[in-house]
Amino acid sequence: MLNFIQVLAYKGKENTMEIEVSIDKFVIDYKDVPHSAFLRVYMVGVQKYKVKMKIYSGTYSYELHMRKSDDVYIHLYFKNFRETEGHLHTLRIETRPEHYSHFREILEMIGKRASRVEFVSCDVAYDIQTGLENIVVIPTDAWRNMTHFDTNTIFW
Repeated sequence: MLNFIQVLAYKGKENTMEIEVSIDKFVIDYKDVPHSAFLRVYMVGVQKYKVKMKIYSGTYSYELHMRKSDDVYIHLYFKNFRETEGHLHTLRIETRPEHYSHFREILEMIGKRASRVEFVSCDVAYDIQTGLENIVVIPTDAWRNMTHFDTNTIFW
């Protein structure tokens, strides 16, 4: 699991440190989804959740953000700008792993219409109970950028 980051930590004279690992975001692509299926997802979402939609705002033509509560959300992105031909497109979903079960109806609707599902990425969090002055973090991928936010170290 530590394949893209090596974490070296110490605490006093002890050489052992407990590190808690969790997945913060999990991203999957549903391939070859028709536009009508995306519109159906939007209609179901509007009836059941708080929904915010953006059209033509970035990498994807449609962004759909649904919230079941303040803590439970799902983000859907449809039709990558590179997909210029045909009527079947990629629908990308990202949320926390434990949130997928809250949107089962929507995921089943999409899954029935997609030709396949592909893993895209996940954000892995390493929670270490010590100050940053006691930790050295070395990314093994040269292209990753490191940023500090509050007490977190984030790699992009």
